[in-house]
Amino acid sequence: MSIDDEDKALFRQAVSGIRKIRHDAREHRSVNKKLRAPAAGRKTDAAPEGGDLLTIGDVIRYLRPGGDQRLLKKLQQGKIPPQATLDLHGCTRAEARPMLEFFIRDCREQGLRSLLIVHGKGWRSEGFKPILKTALNRWLPQFPEVVAFCSAKTAHGGNGALYVLLERNL
Repeated sequence: MSIDDEDKALFRQAVSGIRKIRHDAREHRSVNKKLRAPAAGRKTDAAPEGGDLLTIGDVIRYLRPGGDQRLLKKLQQGKIPPQATLDLHGCTRAEARPMLEFFIRDCREQGLRSLLIVHGKGWRSEGFKPILKTALNRWLPQFPEVVAFCSAKTAHGGNGALYVLLERNL
């Protein structure tokens, strides 16, 4: 699937407020979020194809077959600081997929390797199920440039976000 210049311009306009995260060695305090029922009239999203949803507390880990376990370990420990962030809070799967595709390709073009994708924990979805978390767990291995991904450290969103490592540009 190719993305034309008009779509790229629209996406860049939509994410113009996103900024790169600088690694900060300071410890961040996590904010306790109150559990809220889904708002009336909120957009809903059906379960992703191919099985059960993950749960809010599930930790995700993926390493491409033949990948370096040491890289995954460093990623899990937060020792590879994110160079760019995509926040998918409030998106449906249909909205999130093209944003993810563009984000990964744009980061590759810029030579970025370490990404943070915030998907949320699923507190506001029907039944408190993490729709985007489950979808990302299925989508990301489909990208040949994705080497590894895992749940983020608390300072970057914990189980509501993923660190993603792309292969090196040649």
